[in-house]
Amino acid sequence: MGNRLGVKLSRVARRGGRPPVPIERDPQRFEIACWWAFTEMGLGKFDAARRALLATKGGPITLEDIEGVLIRATATIPLPQPFDPDDPDKGLRRLSAKAQRAKPSPWLINSAGLVQGVIMFIASNNTTGICLAYDGLIKLGWGPTIMGLAQRIEAALRSNLPPADLDKLSPAVRRVLVELHHREAERK
Repeated sequence: MGNRLGVKLSRVARRGGRPPVPIERDPQRFEIACWWAFTEMGLGKFDAARRALLATKGGPITLEDIEGVLIRATATIPLPQPFDPDDPDKGLRRLSAKAQRAKPSPWLINSAGLVQGVIMFIASNNTTGICLAYDGLIKLGWGPTIMGLAQRIEAALRSNLPPADLDKLSPAVRRVLVELHHREAERK
């Protein structure tokens, strides 16, 4: 009996530690699924990691300016612990490495695909697609994550901050703002 236990322990030691946790039980599963979606959409590893953290765990979002559909926003993004001030990208590297090592599973593949779908459907103003993708995400357990993001965005929209410095905006963005103001004035 002692020999069997010794054989099992030596196998675990050779594999490099504890057995892998299924992605469905991993505490970072939502960040990993977002990372997969964002990298498949062409973002770099660190940019995908930052956006994944913003979407899933970000702090309060503050808006400098809301003009029609133009939003300039900043957000506090908590980095994975432990945060090292001498190496601020350490948490992003760890998240990226973990996401790259994640084994494809139905939950992960479907989640990443639905996150991509939501983004593409929003960009094309496809309400039916948005609803179907959200329903799929909710069935996969994304409800609290989606609600957290929505609450942070709603809080930012309710904030009463001074307007952004429009001189810092590019000429193209200023033209869009002028056009939006004219459209709004015509509606009234």
